Amino acid sequence: MLHEFNEKELSITEDGAPILTCHHSGDMARPPYLHPFYAPNGQVVTDDTNIGHQHPPGVCFTRGTVNGAVPHHDEMTRDTEAASARFSIVTTWKNSAEPFLIETCKTEVHPRQTEVQILDIELLLHAPSHPLEFTGNVGLSYLAVEMEYRKAANADGRIGQSEVNGNMSVWGTLCGLTAAEQAAVGVAIFPHPSNGDTTFLAEDASFGFLCAQAAPFTINADTTRTLKYRLLAYVGDLFTLDLWGYHQDYTSM
Repeated sequence: MLHEFNEKELSITEDGAPILTCHHSGDMARPPYLHPFYAPNGQVVTDDTNIGHQHPPGVCFTRGTVNGAVPHHDEMTRDTEAASARFSIVTTWKNSAEPFLIETCKTEVHPRQTEVQILDIELLLHAPSHPLEFTGNVGLSYLAVEMEYRKAANADGRIGQSEVNGNMSVWGTLCGLTAAEQAAVGVAIFPHPSNGDTTFLAEDASFGFLCAQAAPFTINADTTRTLKYRLLAYVGDLFTLDLWGYHQDYTSM
């Protein structure tokens, strides 16, 4: 795999085919996010349009509120490292020049397969000196490319926004036909069981949005909380791809 790396973006290709681009700085009001992210057939599955959107762009982690407030973007620093098929982004949030949260996002890109492109994403949240309480929209989210017949679904056989939204499940997915190419593609989010209960938030009507929201938690001083996810961009739909099989592969490691 090859990297193209600069102070704002990191792009990864395999045998000349693009896999993803990670935006990690520039607009400090935005969290690091992945866009475009490609399915194995070359179709883009993410969107980063923010006009009229109430959701974050592409694929990204949102931390909700920390001790009842949203961290200030003007009190942070961000560093990026990349090697082989892995890259990491370290964001240090400061309060009066002292770090109060160190957030490390590690991403591993798996070799492209015929029907899926797999990413493993690990979030390490470290409280250097004081306990931190995380509440609200804490989790991994996906904003979908424009699709027709777009549907969310989860591991419990629930299909559609009204069935998936607000319910706990072990995985969730959003799929449909790309508007321009009429290609069947989707993205699935597998939270690792060690994350604890996960509630999926879905909007498959107004927006193509899916979020794996973690339950509120507290990190004690000088400790780290880890959240793990596997992300699949796949070719096909709910009825042609064995998402349960891919989930078992992930959770049995």
